[in-house]
Amino acid sequence: MKPMKKLIIVLIYLLFINNCFGQITKKNIEEDKIKITIIKFLNWHKNAGEYSSGSSYFVPRYNDLDTTITNFDQDSLERYYNGFRKSKFVSERYINQLKDYFNYYGKYIGPKPKPGEIVKIDGLDQDIILNTLEPEIILDNIGKAVVTKSLIIYDKALIGINFKNGVDMIFILTKENKAWVIDYLGADNTNKNSFFRQ
Repeated sequence: MKPMKKLIIVLIYLLFINNCFGQITKKNIEEDKIKITIIKFLNWHKNAGEYSSGSSYFVPRYNDLDTTITNFDQDSLERYYNGFRKSKFVSERYINQLKDYFNYYGKYIGPKPKPGEIVKIDGLDQDIILNTLEPEIILDNIGKAVVTKSLIIYDKALIGINFKNGVDMIFILTKENKAWVIDYLGADNTNKNSFFRQ
């Protein structure tokens, strides 16, 4: 083989390796940024950051004319949503999911209780953000979080994170204004021994 051909082949090979390495490095950098966003969000939640705009009371309001028409106190909910907006960790898509959550459970408030009657409202007995009755299984293991799955395509990311054996979550994020924000988070029940299946 002529020296010029050898040189061209070596150059093509080096360009290919450099291109692949550059893409891997870029992916790793974005993955690290995403993980940092998720960890900061979970720490923010652990420290009750969602209440940064003031206390939120998820209390029912009853229509004075009809004791069967109910909804959650909207001013309180708006304070709650604004806490998320201020954090800059989540997107409006995430906040819209919270709105859907309260709209759904608002249907189960039930008729106006008698004076002194205690009312249990479905959906409010769990951690709303992590959708579990045992949020400490995640919040106490934030420092052990490991990325297990990662798919990043342009400005969208699907990330799997393990917190401890059987405790896996999925996060969907979007890149907005050069920062990653969370659109969705939920349990990863891929494993049949998932903590969330119990």
